[in-house]
Amino acid sequence: MTAPRTTCTIVALTSLLAAASISAPAVAASFVASQTTGEQSTSSLIGLKVENSAGDDLGDINYFVIDPSGKVTTVVIGVGGFLGIAEKNVGVPYTDVTMGTDKDGKDVAKIDATKDSLTAAPAYVWTEKSTAQLLKEGAEDLAKKAKEGAESLADKAKKAADDMQAPASKPQ
Repeated sequence: MTAPRTTCTIVALTSLLAAASISAPAVAASFVASQTTGEQSTSSLIGLKVENSAGDDLGDINYFVIDPSGKVTTVVIGVGGFLGIAEKNVGVPYTDVTMGTDKDGKDVAKIDATKDSLTAAPAYVWTEKSTAQLLKEGAEDLAKKAKEGAESLADKAKKAADDMQAPASKPQ
C-alpha cells in the first residue's frame, strides 16, 4: 500500500515544482555593479556650468533629452536670466557638447557658441507634459468637477427650499 502514497507524493512534488517555476520572477540577463572610469551620472551633470572656448559663462545644463533607444540626443541649456528667473532653455545637439575643465580646474561643459548666439536661438519646446503639468491638469479637472457638483447641490437645495416655502395646496 505504499506505492499509491509514493505516487501521490511524487505527483504533489512535481506539481509544486511546476507551480514554483511558473510563478518565479524573471531574472535579469545581467547587472551593472558600479560606475566605470570615465562614466558620469546625469545627476552630476545637471546644473553643470557651460562655457565656450574663450571661457565665457554661457549658462548651465538643465536637461538631457533621450531618444526611444535611450541615446542622449540633446542637451538643454538654461541661458540668460538670474537665478533661474527669466531663463530660457536652448537645445543643442549632444554631439556639440564636450566635457572639460575651466581655468580653475572645475568640470564644465563646453560648446562652440557665444552668449549672443544662445540668446538669439529659439527656445527649446517640450512636446511631452512634465509631472508638474500633469498634476496641475489633474487638479484643474478635480476643481471643475467639484464646482459642478457644488452647483448641482446648490440647485437641489434651492429647489427643496422653494418647495418648502410654496403654499400647500388643499384638496377640494
